[in-house]
Amino acid sequence: MDMNQYLSMFIDESNDHLQSLNESMMGLEANPEDLSIVQVIFRSAHTLKGMAATMGFEDLASLTHQMENVLDLVRNNKLRMQDFI
Repeated sequence: MDMNQYLSMFIDESNDHLQSLNESMMGLEANPEDLSIVQVIFRSAHTLKGMAATMGFEDLASLTHQMENVLDLVRNNKLRMQDFI
């Protein structure tokens, strides 16, 4: 299957998720205990991971998978965001 036909859609959607990640990270910096922000970041990372894997962008899929792992630790109170800020 030729994935090039989907590349512009991937780029557009990725830009939206990256913008959301950026805004959410800034919000998390201001309020590191707000787990609802962590949820938003997790969902964007998860969506980016799936889109990247579908497109065959394994490095991006791996990076976002690692992001999910860290964010999952935060969501399950095994790691505190305050330790990073």
